[in-house]
Amino acid sequence: MHKIIKTFRQSFESLFSSRLLLLTFLPPILAVVAVFAVFFFFWGSWTVGLEGFLQGLWPFQWIHNFTGAEGYIDAIAAILLVLLFVPACFLLALILVSIFVLPLALKWIAEKDFPHLEKKRGGTLIGSLWNTLYATALFIFWFTVTLPLWLLPMGPILVPLSLTSWLNKKVFLYDVLQDYASEEERQLIEEKEGKALFGMGLILGFCAYIPFALFFIPVFAAICYTYYALNALTVLRSKKT
Repeated sequence: MHKIIKTFRQSFESLFSSRLLLLTFLPPILAVVAVFAVFFFFWGSWTVGLEGFLQGLWPFQWIHNFTGAEGYIDAIAAILLVLLFVPACFLLALILVSIFVLPLALKWIAEKDFPHLEKKRGGTLIGSLWNTLYATALFIFWFTVTLPLWLLPMGPILVPLSLTSWLNKKVFLYDVLQDYASEEERQLIEEKEGKALFGMGLILGFCAYIPFALFFIPVFAAICYTYYALNALTVLRSKKT
């Protein structure tokens, strides 16, 4: 846990004392506008589709046969879509940050705090693209498979948070270490620090639900993953010498 606390402290100091602050709000604002537009245009069809999906589940069939109640599925479908809005905004903002902000954040942070860290270039641009596509495909698959879990208490929060945390760990770790770590070093860090990175992602995801925190958490998350990965790489190499 002390590693995560150290990472948060470094990230706060870097965020509020550098040029990164200028880039903080643009990706989340674009994400909120884009997701709102998509929800606005597809709300009707998505609601109908989700209602059909829920009606096919045996608990709802049993409730309907036992009570004869109608209309409650419409309300549940609408609530689930509303609960999906924040995770969708957070995910899209993170994607925008990983594409446009992370390279700048990595460059500035490495120059400021890790100037002597050797670049071993164990990753490639093609590898980064493949890693992102592969992780995104798995994310979509598990998101679809776990939809019934959204009906459980806290399911609409815990399920997308868990999946997004895994996706962030998988994508950000490769992108941060692409130039700096060898392939062996990156695999060792992912194996050793995977649980801590996942936990850090959960904390950051929960913070996105705090009012207005969504507008700076995505960039802050990119900075956190950058610091955590480069700190881990520095420690790993120091143990080898």
